[in-house]
Amino acid sequence: MKKLSLKPLAAAIGLAIAAPAFAAGIDFSGSNIYMKFLDGNQRKVSQSSGDTTSGSDSGQWTEFELRMKANISKQVEAGVRLQSRSPAAYWTNFGFANNEGFSGATPGDIKTQQSKFVKLRGAYVLLTPGYAWLDQALIGSSDWGMFDPFTVGQVRYIDRDNYNGFYFKGKLPVAGGSWEFGRLSLPNYLQSNYGQGSSCCNSDDSQFNEAVYIAQLKVQAGPAKVTGSYQWFNDRQLKKDTTPFNGQDIETFAKTNVLMLKAEGSAFDGLDLKGAYYASKYDAPLFDQPWINSPKSSINDRAIKLDVALSSLPIPGLSLNYQYFNIGAGYYSNTAARRETDVLLTEGSEAAWYNWGNSLWLGGAAKDYTQAPSSPKCAVNGGGVCRSSSGLAAGANGLVDNDFMDFDESPNESVQGWKGHTFLVNYEIAKLPMSLEYTRIGYNYNWQNYSATGPLSNYFAANNDRKTSIFAFKANYVLPAAGGVDLGLKYKKVKDSNSGQASNAGDDRETTDSGFTVSAGNQLFRDLFGSLSFGRYSRDIATPGLSIANKKNILSARLSYNLAGFETGVLMQQIKGDGDPGETGTQTDINQYRMKAFVKAIF
Repeated sequence: MKKLSLKPLAAAIGLAIAAPAFAAGIDFSGSNIYMKFLDGNQRKVSQSSGDTTSGSDSGQWTEFELRMKANISKQVEAGVRLQSRSPAAYWTNFGFANNEGFSGATPGDIKTQQSKFVKLRGAYVLLTPGYAWLDQALIGSSDWGMFDPFTVGQVRYIDRDNYNGFYFKGKLPVAGGSWEFGRLSLPNYLQSNYGQGSSCCNSDDSQFNEAVYIAQLKVQAGPAKVTGSYQWFNDRQLKKDTTPFNGQDIETFAKTNVLMLKAEGSAFDGLDLKGAYYASKYDAPLFDQPWINSPKSSINDRAIKLDVALSSLPIPGLSLNYQYFNIGAGYYSNTAARRETDVLLTEGSEAAWYNWGNSLWLGGAAKDYTQAPSSPKCAVNGGGVCRSSSGLAAGANGLVDNDFMDFDESPNESVQGWKGHTFLVNYEIAKLPMSLEYTRIGYNYNWQNYSATGPLSNYFAANNDRKTSIFAFKANYVLPAAGGVDLGLKYKKVKDSNSGQASNAGDDRETTDSGFTVSAGNQLFRDLFGSLSFGRYSRDIATPGLSIANKKNILSARLSYNLAGFETGVLMQQIKGDGDPGETGTQTDINQYRMKAFVKAIF
């Protein structure tokens, strides 16, 4: 008996001794448990995206993320993320009888809701072989932030590391240069017309091998860093084949090419210059139909950006920034950044009116807009949101990803078709930093009687004569009391007008957004920070048939508490006012309460 019992004991001791040596090669840092709590007076819970306030303002959820990274050798690293994410992760959903209490759900929807799955994300192998010509080879998932956002850009945080492919990087023997090459396996929803398939893209198996290719070079030319890239994508389908025993042929029904050239450097101390030029070509030789997420037929266009930054000026504390931008209405890259990168200097539209007309978004978004180069797909009903003002409207986001966001996040707006100038002045005096922005935007889709079958007819309306002006002033001051009180002031005005069809005064529209916000924040004690803010906003809409005044006040309270490996926060807002969100000609009272809190343990 003793002999038999000693064997498992010895094995256990051996494993205990060996475990630290094995575990030392695996890094779990960044793994976390995330809990979110939503509460609001709309009392809505989405059945398709319940863990975001895009469709919900009530509920509690838990997500778990396990990160693992192993340094197998000096030349080999591998890693993976396991991420839970499911609308069925409600604390109140215990999974009995498929939780049939969901109102309006079909049996198929109910089954989907019960999928409390853990998804494989971010699996990669990274090689650093140390060759003179090859520094790095990455196989698997990446955020693809190594390229330009107008070409192959980073992806939204919930899908981060979810795009897979191959990436290689090496040195060039001249000018301290480097080369990069990537093959990104393209998700179905980024392929032309969702992969040219029906029934959620499953009718053509050729789509599962589709990929975007990009080659990029970087060199140092004197004081300037110069980068050039070229990317291509051939979207293919199976050809009709009555004798598939010798294989099945494929044909290209759509293709995309994007060329980029950019440079940045300092002409002298205090003067920084950046310039970028992009050219895209989209061609669909076999079909002429309204694509879901891409142009139809053929179109070529370009995008240009120029930035000038002056920091050494005769006036102490003064700096100037200028940006010129001209993004063609037909500029298109299906892998451009969707929200991860803010590509323009301007603050953009007034976020307090984001998704106006949706009862869940009476308070808009609590953070400023960012701008993305992805397509808007905005002309939904022949009019679409490019005929409206101040950013994208609900349900017409195209490849700009606003579909899964909470109200405390930044909404995104497409800059496809924008052209104009931004002037930004920063000045600090007596410990009082201030900034002033003026932006003037025209639009490359300002045309008359655009063809209903043209390649951009599913993006922009047939008639546009639009212009936008943005003015924003900000100031901050730390009041030397109670350990320091952070005071903030912001005033912003956005005027957007569109005359539509030149021969029809009845479709003219002008929207003026204006508002101010004051805030005060304080470190209440060592680990707790709190702030209060009050904003008053107005949106005046003038059309030949209606004159609408929308007004609202937003009172916000924030708390943030942090310990080592732990953070929690809460944002509560009360929105009150009156207006006509549906533009029916009838004023109504506006009253919304909403709250988001979170707890995050990082280990």
